Amino acid sequence: MKKILVTGSNGLLGSAVVRKLEEQSDVQIIKHSRKECDLMDREKTIEYFSSFKQIDSVIHCAAEVGGVLKNSLYSERMFYNNLKLNNNVIDSCYKMKVPNLVNILSTCLFPESANYPLTPDQIFSGDPHSSSFGYALAKRISYLTVQSYRKALGYNWISIIPTNIYGINDNFNLENSHVLPALIMKAYTAKQTNKDFIIWGNGETHRQFIFSDDLAALILWAKDNWHEDSPFMAVNSKEYLIKDVAILIAKKFEIPDDKIKFDFTKPSGIKRMTASSNADQFQFTPLEEGLNKTIDWFKKEYNNIRK
Repeated sequence: MKKILVTGSNGLLGSAVVRKLEEQSDVQIIKHSRKECDLMDREKTIEYFSSFKQIDSVIHCAAEVGGVLKNSLYSERMFYNNLKLNNNVIDSCYKMKVPNLVNILSTCLFPESANYPLTPDQIFSGDPHSSSFGYALAKRISYLTVQSYRKALGYNWISIIPTNIYGINDNFNLENSHVLPALIMKAYTAKQTNKDFIIWGNGETHRQFIFSDDLAALILWAKDNWHEDSPFMAVNSKEYLIKDVAILIAKKFEIPDDKIKFDFTKPSGIKRMTASSNADQFQFTPLEEGLNKTIDWFKKEYNNIRK
């Protein structure tokens, strides 16, 4: 029976990976969370990994993440903490001779000046956007580190770049969340208080989204089938305008059209942030279906969610 360790198994992506692994009968899942081991502590991380004797695969989902506000205010902390965490996990995988490692990256590591759709050959053609500079830089370094070990040791170590992830177990805290969970929380609050549902900016920005369960399925496929040095682009190529997504969310909460307002004094973000895909043959969950599942879970678990 194969042992697969999932870091950050209680989070948005880690919990989705665990759900997919639970469908397999020949796998022993090691569910890591901060309670089991603080990955910021190098010695404890090595000790934790070593306690399992032999690990066949590590799927590294753990990270210190946040939205634009957190990344802007605490850029140096986001860099340092993620750099340290990633190095500790990678070093532990090396010491344990783990043959398979999946390292999760983010499209924010691409340069501000990149051409769209984003392609792996552009990663180092300029600096990351200032709004996520520290986090993005740490992700770039983890990508290079994984590449180096892969080439030197011949291990099946790969990196995966998804676009905006959403789904069950997301973080709905408005200071730390990404765009979809933030919109869901704002819509919920607006409905509860009978106030306007306010969307930052003009809603004319283009984004790509991937349901967490879809990404989990692609991660498990790539672990066994992707053998390239370049990262696997786990991307749903379909683009959505933020205003259209906001309207879908408002509809789910039964918010009338005259209560949907756009705050033009707030930033809209980069006009288009879309990426190329290595997964065009995958049957992605339609956005409306994924949002329905997420919002149904959000309502049911509201007292227990991260907010």
